Amino acid sequence: MNRKLLFFDIDGTLLAGGIPGYIPDSAIEALKQAQANGHYIFINSGRTYGFMPEAIKEFPFDGYVCGCGTEVIFHGETLYHYDLDDSLKRSLDDILTECKIQAVCEGRNSCYFQAKNDAEVFAPIITIRNSYAKTNLEHPIRFLDDPVLAFDKFIILTDTNSDIDLFHTKLKDNFDFIIREEMHPYGFEEIVPKGCSKASGIDFIVKHLKASLDDCYVFGDSTNDLSMLTHVKNSIAMGNAYPEVLRNTSYVTTPIDRDGIRNALKHFKLI
Repeated sequence: MNRKLLFFDIDGTLLAGGIPGYIPDSAIEALKQAQANGHYIFINSGRTYGFMPEAIKEFPFDGYVCGCGTEVIFHGETLYHYDLDDSLKRSLDDILTECKIQAVCEGRNSCYFQAKNDAEVFAPIITIRNSYAKTNLEHPIRFLDDPVLAFDKFIILTDTNSDIDLFHTKLKDNFDFIIREEMHPYGFEEIVPKGCSKASGIDFIVKHLKASLDDCYVFGDSTNDLSMLTHVKNSIAMGNAYPEVLRNTSYVTTPIDRDGIRNALKHFKLI
């Protein structure tokens, strides 16, 4: 069987309609047809598994690359998980405070926030916290003074008072920094352990399945997808993707809400 491995980002790639979003019927039908044709379909997301939208959890994907490569799951089994050093996690709150930066630290079952008065918290952080609080997990919201810290990576927001250069200097030996699209008026970065990325997650799956990168098809729309989109030759940008993504892919399909997934799978003769 000429089985292919298909990797999909979530927001803006599989999900339409904003947050929490929905998978369009045409995409659901196309994904099911791809599986019926013998292909594996994977989620490849910056989100950790527990905080993936219910629409994603409800669909029978073959596997997940979670948290920008910090966890790899195949057929319900975790094959790989990066454990951040506890002392590094403990030091983070002080570094964030010193650099006047705010963060959401993302774990599989909880997200950790700085213990601040809401009047001091950046608006997007409050929005994320309120959204994640509705997740069907036992303790979705925790804080960085918790006695147990279980998170894999984090996002940061900055403003004009933030010292991003100092932050990068303090953490550059342990983390990679993915500059994301601005959350106006805030800067936005994704912070992942060194060596972890959406591309490294693909490499792990490819090795596990004894496949080839030439067997992979990657779908994305955002700048944190660039590591995987530039890693394989069959890279698909959604029509609603950011300009930098559109310039760095081998094929551009229509937007997700205009049958983008189905059109791309047909173009590559995967369905």
